[in-house]
Amino acid sequence: MLGKIFKILLIIILLISFVSVGNGQTILSPQNDTQHEDIPKIHSPHKATMYSALIPGLGQVYNKKYWKLPIIYGATGVLIYAFNSNNDQYNKYKNAYADMDDGKITYFEGYSTTDQLLRLKDNYRRNRDLNVISLAALYMLNVLDATVDAHLFDYKISDDLSLNVQPTLKRSIDYQNAYGLCLRFTF
Repeated sequence: MLGKIFKILLIIILLISFVSVGNGQTILSPQNDTQHEDIPKIHSPHKATMYSALIPGLGQVYNKKYWKLPIIYGATGVLIYAFNSNNDQYNKYKNAYADMDDGKITYFEGYSTTDQLLRLKDNYRRNRDLNVISLAALYMLNVLDATVDAHLFDYKISDDLSLNVQPTLKRSIDYQNAYGLCLRFTF
């Protein structure tokens, strides 16, 4: 099942790599830079959001943050694996609980009461449901990360990052002196 999902994702990524990206140019067509020399390239947060919402990680590729892809797909793989494992255990204990409740069996893997099987079944169901919630949260964080990163893509920080600390003297309304430190950040 996981093999099919990865094959489908690979096919989608390959198809997207051959469709229009940017100014109507495709990977297969040559770029004509003479027409657009005076037009500055604008990095679109909307595109990054849409790409990341369509395929997780594609917005990060658009933002040129390739190092985030293994994190996104690694976390997704771990959560899908945990979901499948918890779902299998949930189904196993659900069937055992039903069989023990009907009187078909009296003993299952060291458990002899229906209460024990019911607690195990509920535990695996809860873990499975938490994995689904975690996958949804990971997807939303992926989209949010691509959006914020695209907004900050063209943000320039000067090389002069400094902190200036100096004593200061302030006078209050009633002409009392107040001593303190003034912190000034320059960036």
